[in-house]
Amino acid sequence: FAIDPDDCQRGLGGVEAAGSVRSFGILAAMGLGEEERFDLVDEDSRLVGSTKPRSEVHRDGDWHQAVHVWVLFHDTWRVVMQRRCKHKDSWPLMWDISAAGHVTAGGVPLERAKRELAEELGLEFPDNAFRYLFRNKQEFRGEFHGKAFVNNEFNHVFAVTLRQELPRHAYRLQAEEVDDVKHIALSELGALLREGDEKHVTYLAGLGRQGGALENAKYTELFRLEREEVEDSRWVEAQVNGCRTYYLDCGNAGLCSGD
Repeated sequence: FAIDPDDCQRGLGGVEAAGSVRSFGILAAMGLGEEERFDLVDEDSRLVGSTKPRSEVHRDGDWHQAVHVWVLFHDTWRVVMQRRCKHKDSWPLMWDISAAGHVTAGGVPLERAKRELAEELGLEFPDNAFRYLFRNKQEFRGEFHGKAFVNNEFNHVFAVTLRQELPRHAYRLQAEEVDDVKHIALSELGALLREGDEKHVTYLAGLGRQGGALENAKYTELFRLEREEVEDSRWVEAQVNGCRTYYLDCGNAGLCSGD
C-alpha cells in the first residue's frame, strides 16, 4: 500500500477492525435472531412477488439478487480485495470482491452497494461515486463446511474509482465478515482467476454458468476496463476515516438498472 502521511490525520499502522456493525446478521445465521429475507426473482431477474429466508434460498437454489462493489485505483489500476472470515458459510478465508452482499427484501441495488462498502470496509461515498458496470448471472453449486450450498444469483456490479491508492489504515474492517484486505492489479487478478487460483473465489473468473466457457461470461467485462484520462473537474474530494481522497464523479451512472 502507498501511504502519504500528508493525507492522513492518524498515525501509521495496520488495518483497524470496526465494531460489531452487523452482528445481528451473524446472530441470525446462527439461529439466534430473525434471518434476512430475499426477494425472489425468475431466471430473467424479474421479481416474482415472494420472499424467502437466506438459508432456504441457498438450500433450494432460488434466484435472488446481490451487489458487487469494486474499489478501483486510477493511478495504479489496482483493485481492493477482501479476505473472507473463516466462519463464512461460503468461500471461507478466500480473497473476494472489495465488498458484496445480498439485496434484502424490498431493497435497491445502489443503496445496498453503498451500505456494504461502508459496513465491510468502512468506506462511505455518495451515490455519484458508484458507477454501474453490468449485471452478471451466476450459477453455483458446491459444498462448504460439509453442507450443500447453491447460489443462483444476479450480481449488480458497481465500481468506485479513486484517484490514488488508499493507505492501509484508511480501512475499518467489519470483524464478523472481513479477515484482511489487499490491493492487486486488475490484470494480475484476471490472470490468477483464469489459472484457477485456489485462494480466490472461483466465480470471479466470470463463469456465470458453472463450468461454462470463460469467453462467453459477462464478468469478463470487468477485466476489459481500460484506464482513461479524466478531467480534474470530475474528481471530488472526500474524507475517509481521516484520510483525504478523491473519487470519480459518475453523475447518475450508478442509478441505472442493468441490462
